[in-house]
Amino acid sequence: MAAKVSEALSAQVRGAVVGERVDLRITDAPRIQGYQRLLNNYFHGKDWVLGNVCMFASGQMQALLRITDGLGQKSLIDVLKELEIAESKAPTGHEYLQGISYWMIIGDHLYQIQHVSLQVKALEEYLTWLLRDQSKVIEEKHCVLLDSSLDQRQTGFDLGDVTSIEIGGLVPETVRSPPATAVINELVPTDIDEHKSLVDRVKAQWQTARKVVEAVLGDAEADKIFASVPPEAALEVNVSIGYRSRRRKFNKEFMGNIASGLRNVPDGELIVKGKHGRVKGDDARLSHDMPIKTVNDNSNLLDLEDVRKQILEVHRRFLHDGLIS
Repeated sequence: MAAKVSEALSAQVRGAVVGERVDLRITDAPRIQGYQRLLNNYFHGKDWVLGNVCMFASGQMQALLRITDGLGQKSLIDVLKELEIAESKAPTGHEYLQGISYWMIIGDHLYQIQHVSLQVKALEEYLTWLLRDQSKVIEEKHCVLLDSSLDQRQTGFDLGDVTSIEIGGLVPETVRSPPATAVINELVPTDIDEHKSLVDRVKAQWQTARKVVEAVLGDAEADKIFASVPPEAALEVNVSIGYRSRRRKFNKEFMGNIASGLRNVPDGELIVKGKHGRVKGDDARLSHDMPIKTVNDNSNLLDLEDVRKQILEVHRRFLHDGLIS
């Protein structure tokens, strides 16, 4: 996937390279009238791409609180009355950001530092537009769909061991009769026959082989077989010993649908049940806390170089621990 994003940024649209023109990386946010998304900063290496996606609305007003002078020792009510609340547009040439999400693609793995306004679905929509609609590096029938990975360190199992996934938000204390938790797609296993071999091959000598053949085919058939063996030949009988049992297996396509379906479920609304118990929310999905630097002490913007270093280290750790491949 990283290669496709790099290809999209190198593609030409209306005679210009997508990666070199900001206006070629802006698109409308589906179903959110007036809002747009933009791939702003980006960097790419041999097998990775790093960037941030911003969300904004042209001409959006920002609420401001004006602190007046000379409030003195007035009561709280008087203070609140004297604080003027107004709205203001951004300075000329600027727009107020409604959200910014940082992400990095390494091979086919995508890591995202989400914002409440730019979660997985929003990133899927933007990457689909960039790769399919804008740069045409993937076919019209394709789209970007991300799968959520379970954290096997917490769950003790992978998707193949899941028995159910429940979706249901936290119930506010003011709600006296909580609604029943919705159970999404209780897994229905399929019974399949499976043969396990205990001894693949047993080479028997002549006398033992004759006993085996007689036991399996009877004396008459054994006589015919042994009569047809040339005198100079050595008789060899291969015997496979094993057992046939029935085991349960979940539909592979269905399990894949679960993996992709989890990507947009809020952490507090997810309960995964398996043979080892139940795990909730952010403990279930594969994630990692990263102490990322900001651009300065008073900023909320992350330092992109530190984002790159931290995510590469997390990726290396996940590979080392066998949590991804």
